Amino acid sequence: MKRSDSFWLDKTLTDLLRENVEKNPDAPAIEWGDIILSHAELDLKSDRLAAGLARWGIGKGDVVSCQLPNIPEFLILHQAVSKRRAIFNPIHMPYRSSEVEHMLSFADSTMLVVGPPVKDFSYLEMGLEMQQGLPSLRHVVSLGVEAGQGSIPWEELAHESAKAQEEDPQPQDPFLLLFTSGTTASPKATLHTHNMRMSNSWFCGKDMGLRTSDAMLCCSALSHMWAILNYWSSVIYGCRQVLLERYRPSTFPTRLAQGRATVVIGAPVHAIDLLASPDLNPETLASLRLFALSGSVCSPDLVGKLRKTLKHCTPVVFWGMTETGGGFYTRLDDPPEVIENTAGRVSGACVIAVRDDQGKTLPPHQEGDLVIQTPFVIKSYFKNPKATQESFTSDGWFRTGDLAKMDSAGNVQILGRRKEEINRGGAKFLPESVEEVILRHPAVYRAAIVGMPDERLGERAVCFVVPVQGKAPPLLEELCALLEQDGTAKFKWPERLEIVESLPLTPTGKIQRAVLRESRDYS
Repeated sequence: MKRSDSFWLDKTLTDLLRENVEKNPDAPAIEWGDIILSHAELDLKSDRLAAGLARWGIGKGDVVSCQLPNIPEFLILHQAVSKRRAIFNPIHMPYRSSEVEHMLSFADSTMLVVGPPVKDFSYLEMGLEMQQGLPSLRHVVSLGVEAGQGSIPWEELAHESAKAQEEDPQPQDPFLLLFTSGTTASPKATLHTHNMRMSNSWFCGKDMGLRTSDAMLCCSALSHMWAILNYWSSVIYGCRQVLLERYRPSTFPTRLAQGRATVVIGAPVHAIDLLASPDLNPETLASLRLFALSGSVCSPDLVGKLRKTLKHCTPVVFWGMTETGGGFYTRLDDPPEVIENTAGRVSGACVIAVRDDQGKTLPPHQEGDLVIQTPFVIKSYFKNPKATQESFTSDGWFRTGDLAKMDSAGNVQILGRRKEEINRGGAKFLPESVEEVILRHPAVYRAAIVGMPDERLGERAVCFVVPVQGKAPPLLEELCALLEQDGTAKFKWPERLEIVESLPLTPTGKIQRAVLRESRDYS
């Protein structure tokens, strides 16, 4: 596929931070409660940390892993690792030794940086224990008051005298190693260069109209591509990053108002929580102009309710993957029907197609498999040729695993994940289309449809419901009546109802349907 080279930014994360220091050194880069770091302070702190990394032997190509929440040290470390021409590998906070040890071993991580205990769980103890079986893991760094024999205190690492780096990072340097956050038992690893991610983030930020006066708050963990991509956009456009250490639905509206956020980065679950909060007062969120949603299929009803409740705020529905970065999204000036019913059109330098089972491109409005071509997609999975072969077509398109359809204007409607299709006696359907209707029931807070094994039909649908607090749970008959009223085909109706307190989610807010499926005895 022929393209010009105009889509490359040809800058590193380090270059972009230094540009902010030159243009506006005292402007806030990071806000975390009462702590505010300017661009100049972030540059200085990451310089000192980079010098500390150098003293402990971290250099070009070394993998530095971390398990940290959304706190300033996460971003200081990210910048410092970039300055050392090393590779940053953030790991989701909920993961424990069975997942983390696999990732550290697979990545040949040289250093692991962990934070203080959370709910009496010690990340440092876990790290030191794993280190015994990981020859490549030379150093475990502890942040906070907790100390352990053989670990390096963060304070010791971060207080070297600032000095110029031996060699600046280059745009083609790999700087990020991210494991996919899907619900499979064996996540895949993706390696990214500065140029891939900064160039893609430049397009995404431009289309969101980011400006230096913006304050961006990420509900999602920075260890996820969706959140960290938007952090890079905030660096490119000189925005203030308002850090939310841990997302809590009960304090979300207050934290939004206190941080005077103008841009929120989250998943549909965060919008659901905000709209359901008794503390929501749209007048206190007058600064909020954009709510970007990604991570899972977003229902039209949710987007419409968000638009109507926060009249000054525009929802942006965004599609992306760990492998691709930002692929397509709605625009600020799109009409309501596009924003509410689609995930928009392609970002700069991206091309997408919807194909049938034989690989033939389908005309508009027909359902099929979504594939993408972009210079910002990984060229292969890290040390996994089998996954690479399975994920790319013979003519170079990346298979997203999503089922979709596209209108004549190029706007894409995501229908769901192919692997989550339910096959009831040969009639296949996606759970999202049923969940969208069930969520209209006044007693339903969250819902998930999964396929339960059935000897005769192969699968039948079971519906898991989290009821609205203070309301009686719905009956299965009520949900089926709602689906009938909507005109949903009867083979899609749930044939069993499970009332639960919560739904299992990935660290990025996706429903773990496999966990739900395995949580019940269907015999």
